[in-house]
Amino acid sequence: MSWTHLVRFNHKGSPTFAQLVDPKENGELDDKIKVKIATGNPVKRNIKLTGETVTVDKKDLLPPAADVPIVVQTGLNYNDHVKEATEVGYQNLPPPRPYLFWRPPTCLAGPYAKINVHPVQQDSLDYEGELIILVGYEPFKDVTVEEAGKQIIGYSVGNDLSPRPGPKLGAMNYIWSKGFDEFTPIGPVLVNSDVLGVPPAIELKTIVDGKVVQQDNTKNMTFNVAEVVAAMATGTTVQPGTVVFTGTCGGGQWFTDKGKTHGVPDGSLVEVQFEKIGKISNIAHFL
Repeated sequence: MSWTHLVRFNHKGSPTFAQLVDPKENGELDDKIKVKIATGNPVKRNIKLTGETVTVDKKDLLPPAADVPIVVQTGLNYNDHVKEATEVGYQNLPPPRPYLFWRPPTCLAGPYAKINVHPVQQDSLDYEGELIILVGYEPFKDVTVEEAGKQIIGYSVGNDLSPRPGPKLGAMNYIWSKGFDEFTPIGPVLVNSDVLGVPPAIELKTIVDGKVVQQDNTKNMTFNVAEVVAAMATGTTVQPGTVVFTGTCGGGQWFTDKGKTHGVPDGSLVEVQFEKIGKISNIAHFL
C-alpha cells in the first residue's frame, strides 16, 4: 500500500493529502500530528509521498475526501434503529434492500468544525453516528457484491446530523433538510480498506456532552458495506470518489423520546468515535 491513514488539510495554500507518521491503533490523534505530505488522490490510485514531513494542528483538518461528486445516505441499517423507528410510527420495516437517498457534496464539513444550524433545522436536531466509506476507483454499475467490495477505497467517521419533524421544518425531508452547506462532519482520517477489511467489524460510539448515547458494532449492520455499494450501483452509475454514509444504530434522541424531544440544544458537543479510525468532535451552533 502506498498509504494507510490519510488526512487532508491546507498546505501552502492548497488542500493536500498526507499520511500519518505514527497512526495509533485506537485511532486517537494528538492535538499536534506529524504527517508525510503526499501528492495525488486515493480515488485515482496516485498517492505518492513527497518526502516532506510537517506538523499539523488537528483542528485544521479537512474532510479526508476531495472532488466528491455526491453523498449517498443509507437509512435503517441496524436492527435497533429499525425497532425504534417502528415504535414511532414508521411502516413496512425493515427494508428488503438498502434504503438509499442522496444529498450534495457541499454538505460536508471538517472533523472538528463548528456546525452552524439554520433556524429551520433547530426544532429537533438529532445525531446519527455512522461509518463512512469512500468508493469508486472508476465509474461502475450493476456489479456483484464481491465486485462492489473492490471499489471500497477507505473508511472514515461521520455524523449524519438530522433535523427531525417540527413546526418550522414540517415533515422530515431526508434530502433537503440534511443537505445544508457544511452541515455534515466527516473525518478525521481515511483508513485504507486493506487495513480494516471488507466488511470491517469495529465498535462505534456517539457521545453528547460527555454522555454515551449510541453504541454498537458494524458487524451488526443489516446490509454490510459491500452490499450497500452493490445496491447503490443497481441501475445507476456510481461515480469515482462518492462518499457513503452506511446508516446509524439505535439511540437517536428523537426516537428515544418518541418524537417529543426538542433535540440537541445549542452549544452541545457531539462526538462520534469508531475504533481503529478515530473520533470527530463538533459543536452545534444555532444561528
